Parts: sequence; structure tokens; C-alpha cells
Amino acid sequence: MARPAIATMTTIALTALGALTFASSPAWSSSSVQTIAFIRHGEKPEKGLGQLSCQGLNRSLALPPVIAKVLGKPDFIFAPNPSDRKEDDGVDYDYIRPLATIEPTAISFGLPVDTSIGVSDRKDLNKALNNSKLRNARILVAWEHKKIDNIVSDLLEANNAASTDVPKWKGDDFDSIYVVTITRNGEAAKATLEIKHQGLNGQPQTCPHS
Repeated sequence: MARPAIATMTTIALTALGALTFASSPAWSSSSVQTIAFIRHGEKPEKGLGQLSCQGLNRSLALPPVIAKVLGKPDFIFAPNPSDRKEDDGVDYDYIRPLATIEPTAISFGLPVDTSIGVSDRKDLNKALNNSKLRNARILVAWEHKKIDNIVSDLLEANNAASTDVPKWKGDDFDSIYVVTITRNGEAAKATLEIKHQGLNGQPQTCPHS
């Protein structure tokens, strides 16, 4: 008669252990840290043209090791849809600058660039960044500097941080990196903002091999 008792006790112990494991697992799975690094496109020519200048091109070519140091290898990269036209010096051009800036980095890391969102589609970009599939991701976003301020403010406000903490991105600043870190634990979330720099000002104003 001892054997059934032992079997019963073993079953109870295993059941209790399984219940404990099950109860503890959601706490682990619901915790996440998401890091989003925002950069502005590189320097542009006098007439804009939707393009980079030679100096901006040289910045873009020097960018991959900077991103590796600041962010690590990105899991996802975003840039505006280049066919979404933008006015430069009174003329509409396809907006190539952010994509051209980030392409050497994407190529260096062997990654695609998501260009499905228009430069002015702030809500769509925030929706994409808040996708649950990206919650443990490192994300690199190359965008237009006047739009980055508002996008970052939205992220902070949505994750229990003061949107007033976002400084205005200056017109002559091509070097800043706005790094937003969002830590989530279940339903609780907290965002922080850190301003870093590429350290790439003063790149040559002549194009490579010219």
C-alpha cells in the first residue's frame, strides 16, 4: 500500500512545481527593454534636391561603427518613404536624404530598411515603434529633425515620461543621436531620453574618389 502513497506524493510535488513555474513565467516574459536611436539625415547641398551633399555622404559612410558603439547591432531600421516628396528651396523632390544616410549602416549590418512610412506620418511611425514584436529590440530611425522632436515627445508621453524633456533639434545639428529607452514590466512602462553625439562633424566636403 506504500507505493500508491509515494506515487500520489510525487504527483502532488510535480504539480506544485509546475504551478510555481507557470505562475512565475509571465513575470519574466512580460519584462522588456526597447532602445530606439534617432538620427537626423546627413548634411545637404545648398539647393536641397532631396539629396545629401558630399559632406553628408562622408558622414553616412563613417556612421556604421558609431551606431555599433552607441546602439549595438540594430534589429530594425526605419527611414521615411523616399517617394514621399518634400520641398527643398521651393521645389518638390523625392526625399532621399534619410535613407541615403542610413544605407551604409544597413549594408554594414546586413539589414533591410523599412521605408513604408511617409516622413510626415508621425502616428504611423509611433504605432510601428510600439508594436509588441519590437519590445525587446534595438531600433535605428533616420528621419527629418523637425519631426524627430515630436516623435520622441510622443514616445515619452506614452510611457510615463515628461515630453517637455525633449530639446528642440537645432537646424545646424547633424550630429546628435536621441536615444529613447523604454523599460516595460507587465502593464507598467517607463521611458528615458539620453542625448548622444556621433562625433562626425567636419567631414570632407569633397566626395570619395572625386
